[in-house]
Amino acid sequence: MTPYDLAHRLVEARRQHRPIEAPAPDSLPPDAATAYAIQQAVITGLGDSTGAWKIGAKAPGGAAAGAPIPASVVLPSPARVAHGGFFRVLVELEIAFRFTEAIEPRGRAYARDEVLARLGEVLPAIEIVDSRFAEWPNVAPLAQLADAQNNGALITGHPVAYAGLARHFDFVSPELELSFDGVSLIPEATGNPAGDPRELLVWFVNHCAAMGITIEPDWTVTTGSYVGAHRLDRAGIVRGHLDGLGEVELELT
Repeated sequence: MTPYDLAHRLVEARRQHRPIEAPAPDSLPPDAATAYAIQQAVITGLGDSTGAWKIGAKAPGGAAAGAPIPASVVLPSPARVAHGGFFRVLVELEIAFRFTEAIEPRGRAYARDEVLARLGEVLPAIEIVDSRFAEWPNVAPLAQLADAQNNGALITGHPVAYAGLARHFDFVSPELELSFDGVSLIPEATGNPAGDPRELLVWFVNHCAAMGITIEPDWTVTTGSYVGAHRLDRAGIVRGHLDGLGEVELELT
């Protein structure tokens, strides 16, 4: 299987709403660069455009990864979507960002202060985690990366100006709530595995620059769950709240 073949299969899985088998070990993307190229090919193959990105890391300072999210599945809160429109539904409560201006590729890396100086808005978000692979989660990491890093959709709350939050908002351990039909989904311990999610944005800007991608100011960049991922097997209403950021709501029908 070539990278083009996997991209085509992922496109058809979305179009036909039919899960596909994960690639055999000898047919996996050979490296992350190929997986990232497949992500872009899938969006092109869908006739869609990038509306957001998801990025994350498993530990503070750890290796980061990300994926573009098709604009057609980036939805403002309150959003209403069909549960059956996904192969599975897991929900995560996240903090997302938007930049004040387009950030273009350049020959030298962007420094942390340059990236943070371009932050314009912060917003609460609910990510729907899904996979086009029937065997998920027992799927090789490079295949998951190629498949939009398991993104199904992104629900975005109302944006708040970053300048008003930067000094007092607790990006590491914010006060928050996530519920499904009124029942809390909050685990005993909360927190983003990456620590302060703003550190991921430095990786993101330079990742896009290395790929020749201009970051658009209307893109929403979501940065990983503070509450883990919760699988929901029926219709209902998901409500998220982050103190200082506000509400985000998703109705699964």
